[in-house]
Amino acid sequence: MVIREQPFIKLFSSKEYSLFWLAALFSNIGMWALIYGRLWLMRTMTDSETLLGLVSSANLMPVLLFSIFGGVIADKYNRLKILQTTRLFFALVTLLTGLLIFSNNMNPSILIIISLITGFLLAIDIPSRASMIAKLVKKEYLAVGISMYSIVFGVSGIIGPSLFHPIVQEFGLEGLFFIIGISYVLTFFTLLKMNSSIHSVEKESINPVQKENNKESVLSDLLSGVRYLLSNKIIRNITFIGLLVGVTAGSNEVLLPALTTDLLEGDSETYGQLLLFGGISGLLSTTFLILYGQKINMYIFYFVFGTIISISLIILGTNLGINNIFIVFSIMSFAKVIFNTLSSTIIQSNVEEKFRGRVMSINQLSWGSAALGALMVGYLAEIISIKFAFQFIGLSSFFIIFFGAMLTASIILKKK
Repeated sequence: MVIREQPFIKLFSSKEYSLFWLAALFSNIGMWALIYGRLWLMRTMTDSETLLGLVSSANLMPVLLFSIFGGVIADKYNRLKILQTTRLFFALVTLLTGLLIFSNNMNPSILIIISLITGFLLAIDIPSRASMIAKLVKKEYLAVGISMYSIVFGVSGIIGPSLFHPIVQEFGLEGLFFIIGISYVLTFFTLLKMNSSIHSVEKESINPVQKENNKESVLSDLLSGVRYLLSNKIIRNITFIGLLVGVTAGSNEVLLPALTTDLLEGDSETYGQLLLFGGISGLLSTTFLILYGQKINMYIFYFVFGTIISISLIILGTNLGINNIFIVFSIMSFAKVIFNTLSSTIIQSNVEEKFRGRVMSINQLSWGSAALGALMVGYLAEIISIKFAFQFIGLSSFFIIFFGAMLTASIILKKK
């Protein structure tokens, strides 16, 4: 009886949330491969850390530049239909990647172009996806709903790495992308079963002011969203911290293939094991948020775990970190999930519904900003060393989080 009263159990009594969660599970298994699979694919074609950074930047740069337009689209059109469309195209692009590998027509240039295409899809996809949860759960369950949604990242982070080496060894990299393409097809059909009327924006209001707003230009919508974000000090502060941390700490993933081959002298099995440890840690941290997310101080935990990420990166740049990489990487992955989930929860809890799509699109720039960091980190790793690159992004993010915590504390104290 007590278990039935738990918020995370009540969430799954909703058919719409259950379908959305299931679609997210299929989708994030696919997203895992698109990010890490392509990095490993690039590593098999070249030893250049700069090209590793470039393939990551190609995927994230469109998110950085165009996701705010995706936010405008999310606020103007049916978010579910947008998601259905992007997921179908993700399936096609991923299957195409597998075909190109199978036919021996894949090369670094084509991989970068494919990364750019999926980047544009993400720029449209992310704001709608991030804005949908608020329509599926009651406000008091929002933090738990976001945490439960985040658990799919942990689950996919376990499923993906555990299958990575066996699939690549048995079927090659093309087999990996074929399987991921199928997971996106399953996502598409799951989303088709959801009720699109819940996410319609056409009949939310019939007053003349709203009708006039619907006729505003894209530029006006963008500016109104930016003005709203800048006027809300909490949202503004967390967003800017996310952007800067994205450029620094958020770009560490681009170094993992090079770390695996050059420092650990490993192969796809070692790479998969490293990601598996990260996935298990991510799942544990999400479970923690599900059980205790409503009881903790979001702001304190946000900055504490942001600091843990920074310190972990600094340690990874030392011999102690390399010798204990699975432990350090697990700690960092645990902290990363909590940091990112609380960032989204803080913003979702403070934003007005009519600005949700635009604000969430701007917030997602923290992920897209890793495009800039990926180029920088890849270049630093190539001209200096991989260890130096880890230390640089670790120290940079530490100071960003420290000063961000001081500023946020002053804003909260003034409110009181």
